[in-house]
Amino acid sequence: MRLQTIVCTTVFGAALLAGDARLSPRYETTYVSAMPHGLDQYVASRLTKDHVLWVVLEPESADSVLTDTLDNAFWQWLARTYPPANTAAAANGQRTSAVPRDLQGSNAHKGTMFLVDPRRRVVIWSTYALPKNSSPAALDRTATEVTNQLRAAFAKK
Repeated sequence: MRLQTIVCTTVFGAALLAGDARLSPRYETTYVSAMPHGLDQYVASRLTKDHVLWVVLEPESADSVLTDTLDNAFWQWLARTYPPANTAAAANGQRTSAVPRDLQGSNAHKGTMFLVDPRRRVVIWSTYALPKNSSPAALDRTATEVTNQLRAAFAKK
């Protein structure tokens, strides 16, 4: 048992040191929060078309959340949508709205996107991808860039 732990730790550590860190395959679904100029729709389309992640419409069923903000409104929405385990029983199955109004994108897209593990409350991946403008072609290029980076992080071909 102890030898297995040492071997696993060594293999995992070597992969990290080699720069070969990959996102866990347990992240199969994501909820894409609203982003300025409809960028969320382009990203959702690319993620599903390229088979990188399944995009779910109900945030409660997602393994991750893709967002372009980590402000207080996001963390409040996260607390309502994914209550901590000890308070989940107190909610007695009451569901929050699947439409997070307080996550509507701000007027100025800042360019950074975050993939968040909503249950552990950690950012597991991020990138900077600012569209040159709000044209459909620019938004699609940005969505493609984000999707390609996520594919590389998941080591999907």
